[in-house]
Amino acid sequence: MVIYHLRVIERLFGPAKYASFLFVSAVVCTFLNVAILVTGSPLGLTILPSGPYGVIFSALYQYYTIIPSVYEFKVFGVVFTDKVFTYAPAALLMLSNMPGSIALGASGLLAGAIYRSDFAGTRRWRFPKIVLRIAERFLLPIFSSSPAIRSTATTFESRTPARSSDRSTQVVREYLDVLSTGGAPQGATPHPPSEEQIAHLQSIFPATTQDQAIAALNSTNNNLAEAVQVLLDNQT
Repeated sequence: MVIYHLRVIERLFGPAKYASFLFVSAVVCTFLNVAILVTGSPLGLTILPSGPYGVIFSALYQYYTIIPSVYEFKVFGVVFTDKVFTYAPAALLMLSNMPGSIALGASGLLAGAIYRSDFAGTRRWRFPKIVLRIAERFLLPIFSSSPAIRSTATTFESRTPARSSDRSTQVVREYLDVLSTGGAPQGATPHPPSEEQIAHLQSIFPATTQDQAIAALNSTNNNLAEAVQVLLDNQT
């Protein structure tokens, strides 16, 4: 579930940058894990659990710093945001095989912070083009899936009426979107698009107008990740 929620990072980065991010995170986490074993062996920490802990928590750090919250809700007077549905499974993963899983989770968060700070040019590094061409030729046919059916509309405005032509279909679709994307729970009312969300979309898509950003957010119930996908689909 954590990996499913973090798919928005791959959409924001794009395939080339995301592949470079995964490689950098894996390398940094490897060195950090060796350091953990060396320093932790006197304390009895001699084995670390297997699994992509480092890469997951490195991506979780990107999610924490890049993706803003969409709505807030209260449970027994305590205020939470929609991002708690990502943080809660991640916390369970970190506590799943203590103490090693905590050490791996911490090293992944540190690797994500190192990448985000662009230490030694880690955030700007990319695979050579020849490596990308080889991967595109031999690996992409193996791991790629069939492309999703896209709208034939050429502009964002021409898509909007199609979403509102049938009210009952739209209601069902919005309900399914909420269930599939971890949307607002029953009783929670999403806020109108905030200036921060609009500015964030325009920073990702500089050619997008404010009206287009607002329309994308409104059409996705203020789900920023899905609004990004709408604008990406509109560009293709």
